[in-house]
Amino acid sequence: MLRDTLFEQMKMAMKAREAERLSVLRYLLSEIKNVEIDAKHELGDEEVIQLLRKEVKRRKEAIEQYVTAGRDDIVTKEKRELTVIESFLPKMMDREAVEAVVESVVAELGGADFGMVMKAAMQKLQGQADGKLVSELVRSKIL
Repeated sequence: MLRDTLFEQMKMAMKAREAERLSVLRYLLSEIKNVEIDAKHELGDEEVIQLLRKEVKRRKEAIEQYVTAGRDDIVTKEKRELTVIESFLPKMMDREAVEAVVESVVAELGGADFGMVMKAAMQKLQGQADGKLVSELVRSKIL
């Protein structure tokens, strides 16, 4: 399970004295534990991946805000944390592959509206692509 992998990586980070990586892994494990307490069951791999994606999104938004504020010191820290989190996520599809899926959905649905195309595309991509990218591509194909 992915949760066990995170725990093993945390132990390795402790032994290697990688303070920043250790901090990120501890944070992720505590978030997983909090969600498990709320849900009253142990999280499966899909739920852990969903939580990790949420953390990636948070980090990306924080990076944007820190860049705007001119806080380069915090930007580099956030980027390193983002790299650690992304290392546990499955590989995302590249832009061309996502574009091919979106084109096939648009062709399949014909003159459908944005919402229908987005829903169908996201179902086909099922966590393999960023929603923002899919939205951008759907808008460019429909409008």
